[in-house]
Amino acid sequence: CEEGRRIYDNIRKSIAFLLSSNLAEVIAVFVASLIGFTILEPTHLLWLNLITDCFPALAMAMEEAEPGIMKREPRNADDGIFANGMGLDCLIQGIFIGTLTLISYFIGLNIEGVPLASVLSGADKGLDGMTMAFLTMSMCEIFHSFNMRSQRRSVFSLPSHNKVLWLAMIGSLLLTTVVLEVPFIANAFGFTPVSWTEYGIALGLAVLVIPMVEIVKACQRAHGRRKKQL
Repeated sequence: CEEGRRIYDNIRKSIAFLLSSNLAEVIAVFVASLIGFTILEPTHLLWLNLITDCFPALAMAMEEAEPGIMKREPRNADDGIFANGMGLDCLIQGIFIGTLTLISYFIGLNIEGVPLASVLSGADKGLDGMTMAFLTMSMCEIFHSFNMRSQRRSVFSLPSHNKVLWLAMIGSLLLTTVVLEVPFIANAFGFTPVSWTEYGIALGLAVLVIPMVEIVKACQRAHGRRKKQL
């Protein structure tokens, strides 16, 4: 029935979102560790997992059925959770988010005039880069949750809106801003105040995850159409 397919779809969407988001964190931290600097502290990762990942994943349970869901062929009973390319999707999306986060870190260092060499030597902690990287990853994952509303369809073609997901996005943005801007909380997390320019750049980088994933989806849809024509 349609409700059963909707529930199954939403479970897969939540899992894909959590996997791609956590993979992005692993990629960013791993690359930073290889180079020799700290991009995010354990407390930052805990915040991302509890606030940024949790609420959007729960909101996806409220997603309405996609158009034409009953026209799909029945799924193979032997299909695993990563069937239909979901594993590759998670890897690509994780790379996108991790890369945007690393770019944000280096932009933060450049704006404040902190050489990477001084960070690697321990002379500077690179707090501006770390703060921008945290903001970018936090909001990148939130924006990415909108990509996850459909595995292949463009998010702009969906006829309905997930109001709970919008609330999760607004709430996460407000909470993240509080963490960055309220002095005693920012100090507890090891952040430094950022300018509105830096704030805008970090958010701008985060938004890029939507068109990047949209391009991948468009290529996947075109590939699927060619396969049907053969």
